Amino acid sequence: MLLKKTINLNNKFIKFLKYTASSGLIVLGLLILFDVVMRTFVNKPVIGVAEIIANSIVIIAFSQIAYTISIDSMVKSEYLLKKASYKLSCFLEIFSCILGIVFFGLIAYSSFEPTINSYIRNEFEGHASFRFPTFPVRLSIFAGSIFAAFTYFLRMLIFFSNIKIDKQKREVQE
Repeated sequence: MLLKKTINLNNKFIKFLKYTASSGLIVLGLLILFDVVMRTFVNKPVIGVAEIIANSIVIIAFSQIAYTISIDSMVKSEYLLKKASYKLSCFLEIFSCILGIVFFGLIAYSSFEPTINSYIRNEFEGHASFRFPTFPVRLSIFAGSIFAAFTYFLRMLIFFSNIKIDKQKREVQE
């Protein structure tokens, strides 16, 4: 029961992150359009667009990783899984979850100290005309990696518990 509630809560939260990231992509697209229009017709680019876009892309990517994992869209060899025996495919599924936990856990571990340091030192990135704070980017890498590792952990528990997930609603079926 607790596992099912945790799975549903995790799915709702990562859906929220997905929609927030999608909204951010729309805003970035409009910002790029505005910059292109200003360059073309007024011959004056918008200051800081390159820094905003470069840093926002990282935030958007790490906001969507956990959702990508939850809908089983991470890159893996479907051919190998389809041709393998049932026992081997079960082993490979568990092994890929463990690799995901380790990989994103190591990213979270290695990004923790730089995240804290960027907040304490008030670090910025960019040129003198426009400077972008590095803390939001580092925090999204750290938090996104934790959510990704946790989602892989939940996928492994779902696999062991044989819990059925509604593909449309992304919720546990009763």
